[in-house]
Amino acid sequence: MLNSGAEPKFHTFSASDENTIEEASYFSMKMINRGGRAKKLEQYMKLKAKDIESSNEESSSFYMIGILASINIAVFLFETASPVRNSEVGMLSLPMVYGAKINHLILLGEWWRLLTPMFLHSGVLHIALGCWMLLSFGPQVCKAYGSFPFFLIYVLGGISGNLISFLHTAEPTVGGTGPAFALIGAWLIYQVQNKDMPGKEASKSMIEKAIIATAISFVLSNFGPIDDWAHFGATLMGIAYGYLICPCPQVENIASSESGQKEGITLVKQYSDPCKSLIYFSVFILLFASLLMVIEPPLNTIAGAGDKSYIG
Repeated sequence: MLNSGAEPKFHTFSASDENTIEEASYFSMKMINRGGRAKKLEQYMKLKAKDIESSNEESSSFYMIGILASINIAVFLFETASPVRNSEVGMLSLPMVYGAKINHLILLGEWWRLLTPMFLHSGVLHIALGCWMLLSFGPQVCKAYGSFPFFLIYVLGGISGNLISFLHTAEPTVGGTGPAFALIGAWLIYQVQNKDMPGKEASKSMIEKAIIATAISFVLSNFGPIDDWAHFGATLMGIAYGYLICPCPQVENIASSESGQKEGITLVKQYSDPCKSLIYFSVFILLFASLLMVIEPPLNTIAGAGDKSYIG
């Protein structure tokens, strides 16, 4: 209960109180500035870590592409150095005899012939085209998806191209350029999914290279039978698989002032998830295996196989 006789007390601000308030405001602003700087430093460290990760990814991609190109060249040199005449299938080298796609041998259990043709070539022009496509589109696909998904695209494209050839072409085939067409398909679907990204001039240049590669493959068909089914199947597989694992760059806000009030926008590159890529890869392999059990491929007579072989 208030005492009616008591007088109300009012606090009067002195100079010391004003100094205290100014000091509190100063320390509050200082803490805010420190918080803004800490936030900016944290964002910078995140970007720096992502730059280092991107640099390591580019290095591994470089080695991956170099290894694949070296394997293709080494196998071709081995083909050239090991001429063999096989009266049954008419192949002219040991790698072709034991690694080319031959339908009736695949049905007899030599399933590896759906994989090994992706490293076989049928001449200098064929190996030159395959290596040029790999060196042209390989870095772009690695940059878009990452080195491990790139390797899965390459292998899956080779297998799918050989499988389509197995299901449609009776003659023996080799498919060294099939994986390269899968890279083209994966690159195309990435461009479609990220059409708002900068770098249109580079995209136009790559499209021109894709057209040139396709045109050369058709020109080579005038000098010998080429299994276009392998190229078609590999390209479709690159598009389908690339669509399922296609990454999208992330947009992040970066503080451009010490207080953090103004913000800038930057694009941070995002690679495909390796686990997700491997899961879809396994699903496609199981689907291919089921097709082998359901669909019966065309068979060529052994005597006639010696006069004709396809390259893909």
